[in-house]
Amino acid sequence: MSKKVAIILGNRVNDDGTITKIQEQRLEMAMEIEKEFNPDFFILSGGSPNQKAGISEVEGMYNYLVEKGFDKDKLILEDQSLTTVQNAMFSIPIAEELGADIVIVCSSLYHFEDLQYHALESFINEVKKTNMTLMIYTK
Repeated sequence: MSKKVAIILGNRVNDDGTITKIQEQRLEMAMEIEKEFNPDFFILSGGSPNQKAGISEVEGMYNYLVEKGFDKDKLILEDQSLTTVQNAMFSIPIAEELGADIVIVCSSLYHFEDLQYHALESFINEVKKTNMTLMIYTK
């Protein structure tokens, strides 16, 4: 039986510590992924690029999902990444440690389309080093 891990990419936290509408949409997609694919774990990936916010992207994501009743035991926090390239560099090894066969990367469509973020390239490059299958989940 395959082991699935979803990676939810962060988005800069507002100055007042609230999550952005973009992040909220990604977290709503995470809840869809939970229903549709039932991953074993969710890696929330995003550090603290906005020092004014007082919390990391991961903290904002975690708080949102827990408030919505998400299972805390399925949430793994990766709070070192400050870029999309780092999201991939730091999250894929965690997924590998968790024994994932399938990785589902969740972000906004523009994040995968806009070449300045290197989202697809970064995740493809990291997954190539493993035996995992890469899935992209977006709207």
